Parts: sequence; C-alpha cells; structure tokens
Amino acid sequence: MLFTEAQKAFEKYMTYQEMSPETVKGYMKDLRTFNRFITDRYNGLVYVEDIIVDDVEDYMYYLVDERELAPRSRNRYLFSLRSFLNYSEKKGWIERNVAAEVDPVKVMEEKKVALTKEELEELFDVINKPIIRFAVVLMAYSGMRVIEAKGLKLKDIDFEQNQFLITGKGRRQRFIPIAKYLKPHLDDYLKNVRGDVDSEYLLATTKTGKLSAGYINSELYKATEKLGWNKKVTCHTLRRSFATNLLRNGVNVFAISRLLGHQSLKTTTVYLQLNENELQDAVDKL
Repeated sequence: MLFTEAQKAFEKYMTYQEMSPETVKGYMKDLRTFNRFITDRYNGLVYVEDIIVDDVEDYMYYLVDERELAPRSRNRYLFSLRSFLNYSEKKGWIERNVAAEVDPVKVMEEKKVALTKEELEELFDVINKPIIRFAVVLMAYSGMRVIEAKGLKLKDIDFEQNQFLITGKGRRQRFIPIAKYLKPHLDDYLKNVRGDVDSEYLLATTKTGKLSAGYINSELYKATEKLGWNKKVTCHTLRRSFATNLLRNGVNVFAISRLLGHQSLKTTTVYLQLNENELQDAVDKL
C-alpha cells in the first residue's frame, strides 16, 4: 500500500479511537515529514512495505544533521513512525515494524520546574493582561492541561456543585472542584474581564472568542523575564506546580492523580518535584 494511503487510514483509525485532535494532528505532521524525506530519497511515491531499517536510520540522521532537532524531538518523530508502522503491521500491509528496530536517542533528563505558592504569587503580580493572569491562576489552582483550560466552556462550570467538568485526553471526563483561592478570581474574571464576549468558551478574547496556548506561553516567558528568573515557565509548569503544591500540603498521591486525570500513578509521580530540603524533612519523620 502507498505510504500516503496508509497514512490516511491511520488518521481515520486514531480518530475513531477517540484520540485527541491535537494528538492526531501531531502524528500527521510527523508522518508528513517522514513522507517528504522518503519521497525525496527515492524520487517518487513509496509503498510502506518497501521501507527498510536503513531508511529509518538515515531519517534519524537527517533530523539531526539537516533539521538540527533536539534528541527529545527526534525521538517523538521516531515514535510517531513506530506507531504508524505498528498499525500497518496489524493491518497486514508489512511483515514487520522496521522502526521498532531503531533505538531512540538518549536524552539527558532536565530538572523539571515546579513553582511554590509564593513564586506563583510573584508570577501573577507581574502579568499585566487580565485574561492571561486569570488563565495562569486557573491552571495553577486546578491542574488543567492548557488544552483543557482553553477548551473549557461556560456550560462546563457547575456553580451549585462548585466544580468544573473537564474533557481530557481520549475525551475522558472528570470533575475538578473549584478551589477556595480560585473562586473569587473566577467571579471577578466573569464580571469584570470577560464581560459579555460572544463565545461559548470561558477563556475568550473579544477578537477571536477564544485564547491560544501560544499566547499564554508567550506572556509567561515575558513574566519570567521581568522577574529575572533563570528557569523556563510554561503552561505545563503550572500543572506540575499544582500537583507538587498539593503533595507539599499533605494530599495523597491517589487524590492528586484523580485531579490530574491520570490513568496511572506512575504518570503522576513524574509531575511531583520536591527539593532536597523537603526530602530531608520526609526521612526525618521516621
């Protein structure tokens, strides 16, 4: 089967498996990159059954030599290709997944950033744009992913039960209680910032009726520059800070996992970032 035809079938498969639109979009982008590479390599359309290990290894070299991608990014492209070829193998289009025989690049683990409550307050104070400030407060005190926050609709807020209805990865739904700290910020935003913008989304600008993740991350970058912080703060940092601050306040990891919408505790533990002093305090309790 032609690579392009198999690619379309894979897109349909991911869609009916109810993978998130962002995930499907990411896989398709990565596969288009490989398709351009392999088409140029053979000067024409390629069949999936004709792809060999050498093609994948040379593709990985291309990603570092010409595209100059970081190890983590190169691994993402490899894993996208692996998933696609794994699907092709199940369909019987290929005999084996050649991408599974190519090792991923070793990645140096970076220390993840989690902000304390005091640091979060400093961050809120230097953000001038009211809608961005509220978006940052919302994620820091609910643990929402940025895609969940920007996709949250007004109808998803239950003021009587004091909770948000979140639609997360794989369209799985969960409820997040509205924190006491967050409640007055939410009320003020709805009354004095958002106003009567004609949009179904909670986070909505007058111009577009919604708010982009890129805009939020751009303003977070400016805020950390103002503060003179030597650390990278993104929307995902706010989610990690939410989880870590709950742990610091004695909330058990099972509750944290449910609030984050994780299906595995292993995934939750990746988010939790305690410093050396906190670890010392932990063992001193024995």
